[in-house]
Amino acid sequence: MKALSNRNLPKGLCENFRKGLSVAARGFLLSSSAAGLIVGAAGCTEVDDRLGNNLRPGNQWMEIEVTSPEGGVDTYLYRDDSIPSSRLVKAFLGRMSDANGIFGAQTGSALLQFVPMSRPYATAEGYGLDPIVDSAVLVMGLDEARGDTTQMQKFDVYEINEGSEWLHRDSVYYSSFPIGQYRGEKLFEFTHTGRRNVDARLFPTAAGKEYLDRIVSLGWDDYISDSLFRRKFRGLYITPADGSPTAAALYATNLAASGIELYVRNHDSIDRTAIYDTLITLFTFADRDQTDSSTGYVTRNNNVSVAMAEFDYTGSVLGTLETATGGFTDTLPDSPTRQTVYVQPMGGVGTYLRFTEELVDQIRAIADNADGDIMINQAMMTVWLEDDSTPALDASLNRLGSYLDITLMAGIPDYQYQTEAWQRQTDASYTLPYGGYLNRSNGYYQLDITAYVQGLAKKEGDRGWQNMPRVFLLAPEAESTFGFGQSALKGTGSDKPATIRITYTVIEG
Repeated sequence: MKALSNRNLPKGLCENFRKGLSVAARGFLLSSSAAGLIVGAAGCTEVDDRLGNNLRPGNQWMEIEVTSPEGGVDTYLYRDDSIPSSRLVKAFLGRMSDANGIFGAQTGSALLQFVPMSRPYATAEGYGLDPIVDSAVLVMGLDEARGDTTQMQKFDVYEINEGSEWLHRDSVYYSSFPIGQYRGEKLFEFTHTGRRNVDARLFPTAAGKEYLDRIVSLGWDDYISDSLFRRKFRGLYITPADGSPTAAALYATNLAASGIELYVRNHDSIDRTAIYDTLITLFTFADRDQTDSSTGYVTRNNNVSVAMAEFDYTGSVLGTLETATGGFTDTLPDSPTRQTVYVQPMGGVGTYLRFTEELVDQIRAIADNADGDIMINQAMMTVWLEDDSTPALDASLNRLGSYLDITLMAGIPDYQYQTEAWQRQTDASYTLPYGGYLNRSNGYYQLDITAYVQGLAKKEGDRGWQNMPRVFLLAPEAESTFGFGQSALKGTGSDKPATIRITYTVIEG
């Protein structure tokens, strides 16, 4: 065995000392030679170089100093408002505005199909004789809110028109859903403030009164068949009304605990002028099958929900950047990089990372100049928050995801969130080695991107070669693509740019 020494390093790797970073890397030796490399985006950064110390035999220590080129990781802003947003289990309703003037304002609305949870009377009776809808109530089970919950908001409720028969449970719909062409007449309006669980009275328009009359005139077959019911009642579109406060709150509504209650009076069969009874029936927005824990009975809810979000960056920091970048699309190699970048949920802005050709060449050159095969043990990326104050930490995302394609929700090889979700069915505490969580003590996110960097290290013709793109996207974790939290991050040219620590092993052939 032969340890990798300075003379084995590729020409030029140590010649950039005065150009960019100068960082020390320490490796360890077990049954093969090993070395560590730390590379950074730009500027000098102190790093914890103790990785592997607990595994290092006392008599097999070596230390190598290497450098990385200035601007090894370029950072840009991007925006793709077409992210999957159907069957999220929650609806996000309301308006909120960033009080710090960075992220602007956003509006949440939703298309919600509903199905009967209870049936009126018995088979032959339905709602009884000459039913009258006394009142309709929107039940909202709120899980979370962000913004000023003391503000009273007004909402409008529209019918989904007859062009929507194609809405299917097994299809995927996106945050840029073209609701305008499927929005029918306005049926109801209601008001809401930040109470945890809300029963909001629906005030019907003339069209809304006719809509309710249609519901209580249904035949029994329509109630016992979800598909027959949804052919006649295709869903509702709920959105903040014009003139409702912008600087209010955005609410996360648990659809399994939300729906519509109808209070219906009917008449006596002998004296048709006398009220005989009052019935209460419930329709649920739940977009998942529900299992009764006591009986094991499964209720099939085949309805669809689609969440939508709109962003208004006018007058904010992002508004200025939106103009400067042509709508967050200026991510070409010769475009100016950004010292501060941002990540938002719900189809807002995200961070675009590009590994420069020089940096990728350096990673590959290590393998070319090694006396054997290279195995990357770990590649850990650190991304720092722009502001690590307590308010900024509280407002930031809890976890970042890394994607090759956000529209397809295609993660980098390390971020196999589907595997994580599957593992959690038997182990609720399971998390991917990828990590990605916010470290509140130090004000950064750490992402294990080992498999991704292993892919970058390979070249065409190498064993197991696959073309790994030199770019990936930072966005909210897959479970929070619609959720709360907004993060401002340090980018290229800042005092703490994104850095990557690579520990690798050279296995002699």
